[in-house]
Amino acid sequence: MPRYCFTDDKGNTICRFFPMSKIPKQITLGGTVFKRNIRAEHTDVKHAAGNWPMKSDAAGVHPDQIKEAYEHSVKIGIPTQFTADGRAIFTGRQHRKDYCRAIGLHDRNGGYGDP
Repeated sequence: MPRYCFTDDKGNTICRFFPMSKIPKQITLGGTVFKRNIRAEHTDVKHAAGNWPMKSDAAGVHPDQIKEAYEHSVKIGIPTQFTADGRAIFTGRQHRKDYCRAIGLHDRNGGYGDP
């Protein structure tokens, strides 16, 4: 599920996961209204080639599984760190390729040499 960010009038931003078919324009938490903030959703996104480290949602895991996923990556010989929200952190193109192949992930939109 994609991650969507919401900001209140005081500038506090929170991010939540929603199915694409059910994206709310605003959410209310504890009486505070948070409106969708598309700019905040793209703060960690790097669009140009060669920007490493890359944080991957597709190769990520649930936050409760981070420790297990890291231990598995070490066991298969491709140590991979994860962000607090579970996104895989790839240090380079070869790291990404090796890890994705090892876990059976295929990038249908990848270029030459991508997994």
